[in-house]
Amino acid sequence: MLDVRDPKILTIIDGQARLEKVAGGFEFTEGPIWHPDEKWLVFSDIAGSRQYKWSEKDGLTPFRSPSNQSNGNAFDHQGRIISCEHASSHLVRHEHDGKLINSIATHYKGLELNSPNDVVVDSQRRIWFTDPSFGRIREDLGILREQQLGFQGVFRLDPDGELTLVADEFQQPNGLCFSNNEKKLFINDSWGPTIHVFDVSAEGHLSGGKVWCEVTGEGEGVPDGMKIDLAGNIFCNGPGGVHVFAPDATCLGVIQIPEKSTNFCFGGENRSTLFVTASTSVYRIETKTMGAPMIPAM
Repeated sequence: MLDVRDPKILTIIDGQARLEKVAGGFEFTEGPIWHPDEKWLVFSDIAGSRQYKWSEKDGLTPFRSPSNQSNGNAFDHQGRIISCEHASSHLVRHEHDGKLINSIATHYKGLELNSPNDVVVDSQRRIWFTDPSFGRIREDLGILREQQLGFQGVFRLDPDGELTLVADEFQQPNGLCFSNNEKKLFINDSWGPTIHVFDVSAEGHLSGGKVWCEVTGEGEGVPDGMKIDLAGNIFCNGPGGVHVFAPDATCLGVIQIPEKSTNFCFGGENRSTLFVTASTSVYRIETKTMGAPMIPAM
């Protein structure tokens, strides 16, 4: 289950680590997040327009249905879930354990967003999300309709509600993650297929944007979900599974997944378990590393 491209990957994941399916029977899974205190996983089934919760204690339970074909999810500082909706083109926040859904970003300069895809929250309570067109051009992942914006961009939503376009030079921006000190933002382009890196100013402006690496290999998959571990290694979905890159952009190898993988998160007791959403299933595998916290510190 491990494609070794550099022996250093064996310091991150054991070559004999076992991949385990924890849930299956879905249509198109995405957007997993792990609650570190309550020990549960929430993920989306985009095509099924549902969100689910899974835990060792309770197994699989419904979380939200219908979910407007939600995709990526993240926690804010209060532990509330932020979700990207393809069918509505809204970024939403779950209040009161998901019993109330509030739209927090819907339009940019009077025009509908495309289909928010993935989302992260920084230590200053700013919400950053990608906005490709997948939910408008794929019937299984959204609703076929004309795009109002003339670009596929990346946005920053400030705590006061102001929405700012921070990048628009992508074909289809998808996964994103910060460096551990939040001075750099990594954003991948599914149609690149590349990962770009930007410098982040204290005010939240981006500069640079050079190609950091290409995501290549055999098998199904494109650059999609992306996370960082505490050592600065970048994990990114791609052909064949989850690709692992060293801080210098060297691809160390691929954690091979038997289905097309879409996203993942670090969870478990020590944030060392990788939970991977892959088409009809959710898998997990133990690593030797630790992911960055899911709920951002202030």
